[in-house]
Amino acid sequence: MLSITHLVVSLFLIQLMNLDRNDAFVALVFGVFIDVDHLFGLKEYAETRGFSALFDVDSLMNPGGQWKSLFHSPIAVGMVVPMSVGSRLAVPLLFWGAHLAMDFAEDSLLGLMSAPEAVLAVIAACGFVSLRYAKHLEQGHVSTLIEYFRTEFLGLRGVFRPSLA
Repeated sequence: MLSITHLVVSLFLIQLMNLDRNDAFVALVFGVFIDVDHLFGLKEYAETRGFSALFDVDSLMNPGGQWKSLFHSPIAVGMVVPMSVGSRLAVPLLFWGAHLAMDFAEDSLLGLMSAPEAVLAVIAACGFVSLRYAKHLEQGHVSTLIEYFRTEFLGLRGVFRPSLA
């Protein structure tokens, strides 16, 4: 699956499970950022197929051309389970399993950048927004969806803008 799909599904699950910041960070590491291993495989990929293959989207998206580390195989359960022991909700195991299940569905059923993957991403995004909006309503912060989006946008601006203090 595309990284954006992994990210949206992970964010939805984080909201659904009401995880705190620490568990949410661990969830994102195992649900999304284990795909960083693809970047480490670029050197070997360029050596075997040539530097120009890095700019050929069809070649890069070929399932045989994907570079997956040990974390993308079932053998990794031997590493993920011990990491999950320290987590009260087994967050690493749950999000790693969701990541692998999504990749398996893509490889064996859906194909790369398919319409069902886009539908999954949209459904997860709508679920994420619905859960966040409901929490804002419970806290009495906003009353309309437009005000909610304005609040979220201003919160994001605060993250990316340097502090004046």
